[in-house]
Amino acid sequence: MKTRIRFTKTGSLKFIGHLDCMRFFQKAFRRAGLDVAYTGGFSPHQIMSFASPLSVGTTSDGEYLDVTFQSLPDVPEEELLALMNASMTDEIFVTEIHVLDEEDAASKKTSMALLNACDYLITWKDGTTFSANVKPQADIDLRETFLSFMAQEKIPVKKKTKRSEKEIDLKPFILGFAFSGEEFENMTGAALPELNNEYDSEDELYLKLVSGSAANIKPELVLEAYARYLHAEPEPFSYQVHRIQMYFDDLG
Repeated sequence: MKTRIRFTKTGSLKFIGHLDCMRFFQKAFRRAGLDVAYTGGFSPHQIMSFASPLSVGTTSDGEYLDVTFQSLPDVPEEELLALMNASMTDEIFVTEIHVLDEEDAASKKTSMALLNACDYLITWKDGTTFSANVKPQADIDLRETFLSFMAQEKIPVKKKTKRSEKEIDLKPFILGFAFSGEEFENMTGAALPELNNEYDSEDELYLKLVSGSAANIKPELVLEAYARYLHAEPEPFSYQVHRIQMYFDDLG
């Protein structure tokens, strides 16, 4: 029984890596007494895969995990979520669970294979963007400068791969951007969930970026290119990246 689970990762648990997050769910499902399916062989492990592991330090309200169970309790979804979350924390917990139709072609693919885009929110510490790094010192108007940045014909960046580094044009991979929750809702056509603006920033930058196995653009790459456009360098830990949602092909 293959399921697709949506979960959050916020607060101090943003600092645990992908492998620790995977172990967290393995132990939580065992504590909940759920009948998770295991692989065969000499070293069996729970059958699960993540759509797109988060970078350390990034928070999210829209993470997805595919898990195969031998069976699930025959109870309403609300009770099943409560059973799972009783073994989890306030910073990592399940918000949705869907049992996939095994006859459906899309359900036979992993969420990682179906992923095509992600929405992100970027906020800045003390309500500033790069003003502390720009010479001469000046306040940076995020809307004005980012619109100018996106008006460039091309945005060349060097993207690192596992084996090498290559130059790409970043612009086609930025599918949309907005500077407020209202603009974000107009861009996506979906209501913006209540988010934790960790830095209580006056400036907000929403990005819709291409993601997935074919091309995976991280918001940090956009910020690096934007900073170079401003002839500045972002200070480490001066901003927070929050993943809002993922988008998948053929999921209906």
